[in-house]
Amino acid sequence: MLDESIANCKSIVDGLGSVNEAWETSINEILSKFDEISGTFFFKTMPSVPTTRTALRDSASALELKTSEDWDAFGPAIEQLIKTCQTVIEKAGMKGVTLT
Repeated sequence: MLDESIANCKSIVDGLGSVNEAWETSINEILSKFDEISGTFFFKTMPSVPTTRTALRDSASALELKTSEDWDAFGPAIEQLIKTCQTVIEKAGMKGVTLT
């Protein structure tokens, strides 16, 4: 699911700078972080599924809006995607989790 989210984000960011540079910068930062965390233990565990599924759903929705050039709806969708991806990144750090 993370790989699909990454692929969606790469498609979203392609040419996005001509519409809004801040969005492009945010998505590029997400892609960089996703690259860093993609091999972590978190993504081999069940707790990763809900947050990663949400990121996949939000990235697919944002990509669909970008493809249809529905920029009014795209703005809120990209903001939601950024929040969702931040949650995935935070949870992947597994702060406060003790493995037994």
